[in-house]
Amino acid sequence: MTGPLGVHYLLELRGCDPQVMNDLPEVRRILLEAAERAKATVLNSYFHQFSPQGVSGVVVVGESHLSIHTWPEYGYASADVYTCGHTDPMSAVRHIADKFRARSVHLIPISRGEHPQQLSLSPASEAPPNWESITPPAGWSFLEFTTPESTVVLRVNRVLASFRSDFQHIEILDTAAFGRMLVLDGQVQSAEADEFIYHEALVHPAMTTHPEPREVLILGGGEGATLREVLRHPSVRRAVMVEIDPQVIEVCRRDLPEWSAGAFDDPRTQVVIDDAVHYLNTTDDRFDVVLSDLTEPYRGTLSEQLATEEMFQAIRRHLKPDGILVNQSGSANLANVDLFASIHRTLQSVFPVVAPYTIQIPSFAEPWGLILASETHDPRALPTAEVDRRLEERGIRGQLRFYEGSVHQAIFTLPRYFRELLEQKGKVLRGEVPIAVPHL
Repeated sequence: MTGPLGVHYLLELRGCDPQVMNDLPEVRRILLEAAERAKATVLNSYFHQFSPQGVSGVVVVGESHLSIHTWPEYGYASADVYTCGHTDPMSAVRHIADKFRARSVHLIPISRGEHPQQLSLSPASEAPPNWESITPPAGWSFLEFTTPESTVVLRVNRVLASFRSDFQHIEILDTAAFGRMLVLDGQVQSAEADEFIYHEALVHPAMTTHPEPREVLILGGGEGATLREVLRHPSVRRAVMVEIDPQVIEVCRRDLPEWSAGAFDDPRTQVVIDDAVHYLNTTDDRFDVVLSDLTEPYRGTLSEQLATEEMFQAIRRHLKPDGILVNQSGSANLANVDLFASIHRTLQSVFPVVAPYTIQIPSFAEPWGLILASETHDPRALPTAEVDRRLEERGIRGQLRFYEGSVHQAIFTLPRYFRELLEQKGKVLRGEVPIAVPHL
């Protein structure tokens, strides 16, 4: 026998629905359904309701077991799925994560008894089993759900940081595929291998379209990489970065220093620890460029009200007459385009010029959308040669790895089917209505 005796998945689920986690009948139903999804044979089950809250339970199957314990007050659950034989444990894992509506899923796969030694009652003179041949687990995996039907599994070599701040769960992971990675509430924000693609695409189309950007406002962007790209432009006199969570800045400066590359120490930099809405409501400053590098505005998250018509009207009031806004607008995946389309429609209700564009970021595992909006400047009217001339004139063309004139034209050239999708889907987002629901 050369394969493992069984596969054991250890799960950490964060950002779960507290009501589901504290409902014993629902927790039992979810685990029993998970066992069925795994094609396992249910033999028995036992669940217990704790006071004042929390549920523990185990489902015994003919192929081993599934178990869980929930902490509703923290939105956290730990679970394990252990099966042997011809089963499908990953289907059980997905089902549990889906039904608990987990925003973050950490998975440790363990091959139980891989290359096992068969023990027998042979005479003691025979050589003992070679216990070293039983291979220990070689790491764990991080799961990110890009759509309700799609999962990205990343092998994690090392966890550099994993903790909850006052606002969100923060992780710095060292992954096999993309190097170090910042993850907030289970969503990948940027990765060592390709962060330059995202940050150059976020910053330089607006900064290059504007003839002389001097005052720049960054909303979010705690890694400091957006700030790094802004400060490449010599015309910049002041760059204000508004970040609600100081611990994102602290951990990124410590574990991801290349992201900011000294930008936090630049005399033109002003870091403001504040909520973006509060900052906009209390400052009189106006800017040439505003870069909204906030997390996706899903229900129940920090950013759920940060892509509404009211928010964009507030930003417009803080732009100079020829100012430009760029908003990171989430997935451009055909199966998950409603968020992008809604932000596009909402910006169209506020600005006369709205130019959506998309980029490919390997670590995001799906195309990504950004939208430029302005009273006067249309980036699509800027010729390739003029983009390159401005970059050359500003002395930064040789510093960039992704953005240049030909790329500028390419990212703003959307295919017909996608332009039609943006017009057909989404809605203008107003008031207290959250603009999207998490994948799970």
